[in-house]
Order: sequence, then structure tokens, then C-alpha cells
Amino acid sequence: MKTLNRFVTLLVFSAFIGINVCHGQEVVNIQHIGYHDDRIDYFIPFDQPDVYYNDVAQTIIIDGDGAVDYYDVEICPASTYVPVITTQVNGYYDTIDISSLPQGLYCITIYSPEDNTFEGFFEIE
Repeated sequence: MKTLNRFVTLLVFSAFIGINVCHGQEVVNIQHIGYHDDRIDYFIPFDQPDVYYNDVAQTIIIDGDGAVDYYDVEICPASTYVPVITTQVNGYYDTIDISSLPQGLYCITIYSPEDNTFEGFFEIE
């Protein structure tokens, strides 16, 4: 009986983890926008943050690891490129509430005080 209980507990736990993986954070692929010289190697600026879209919490997570003090952020529908959210976030770690945005494809543009611009896309389904 104990073995069956352990198996059921393990099964429920595994299902819970699987649901969270499927419906949790997803990486937003951010690219450095701006001047690129003709170098063959790919240069990632020191202040490029990691960006995630969490569809459960309906937030954008910006993880800058403190490379800069802040980032200015704009979020626009990809169809119009008219900003619907404009904010400044902490350079270490911050979140942006996007629960008020309707379904669609969005562009996120992040401006660093070091004159670097980063852009990526995420979709609200």
C-alpha cells in the first residue's frame, strides 16, 4: 500500500511539474539593434538583459544582473508599433504587468543607458 501511495504521489508531482513547464516562463529572444561592424564573431553587449514572458503570471521579466542601473522599456503591438506600455525598470531584476494587453504579437524594445537598444517579440495567446 505504501508503494502505491508513493507512486500516486510521484505521478501527481510529475504532472504538476509538467504543467508548470508547459505553461510557465518562456525566453524572449532579444537581439542587439543598432550599428554592427563587419566582424564575423557575434558580439553580445555587456548590458544585454535576459527577458522572459510568463503567461501564467502575465508578466514580462527583465533580468539585467545589475549591468546598468535601469532600462527604459516600450511594448508595442507588432501590427502598429505604437507603444502601449512605456516604463523604466530596475537594472538588476524587474517585472512588467501585461495582463491588460489583448491577444496578439508584441514587440518589446529595451533601451540601456549605455546607448544600446535590444528588441524581441512575444505572443499573448
